[in-house]
Amino acid sequence: MAVRFTKLDNALSAGLKTMAAKAAVTQIEYWEEQLAEVEVSGSKGILSDLESLKKKLQADEVDGEAVKKLLGSLAEKTTKISGRVEDKGLSEHLAKVGEGLAASA
Repeated sequence: MAVRFTKLDNALSAGLKTMAAKAAVTQIEYWEEQLAEVEVSGSKGILSDLESLKKKLQADEVDGEAVKKLLGSLAEKTTKISGRVEDKGLSEHLAKVGEGLAASA
């Protein structure tokens, strides 16, 4: 788990604009896998936003404003649930991802 989140953390630090859409989709799919079994209020909303983000990134023409809005929503929701996730490692990664998304949005 840590290696894949490290790639996302690095991409967030470098700025998401430098991440290719295909790489972003791979990270989103990994994130979806990690959240699939999280039984915390709000995780289903994040999964829904991630699915929307994937579709927007795979579109022929990417709507930058819509992506930015989704990133902001994901940042807020991810940060919110991070402290409620029982798995400490996942909780820490989610908090870090939430901070990075907020900075990128």
